[in-house]
Amino acid sequence: MSGPRSGRVVEMTGAARAALEALARRTTVAVGVARRARIVVLAAEGVPLDRIARQVGVDRNVVRTWVDRYRAGGHGALQDRPRSGRPRTFSP
Repeated sequence: MSGPRSGRVVEMTGAARAALEALARRTTVAVGVARRARIVVLAAEGVPLDRIARQVGVDRNVVRTWVDRYRAGGHGALQDRPRSGRPRTFSP
């Protein structure tokens, strides 16, 4: 593996890894959530952040943000947070 290992090491159990891999492959989940799951799985494998960013197609800071959020909040932290602003007038 080229490049230095990241200091942001993600430790996870086999069940958590399987759940994230399934989430990343699922076609009915939002694209952003699947991308975040893929980022975390690659980080758990020890892939450097810059390589993850190139593979996924995002900036390195985005990778760092999602790895840190997963480490702080687990699986639930990968979901979208509520947005601020006026509530929708019409239902989706």
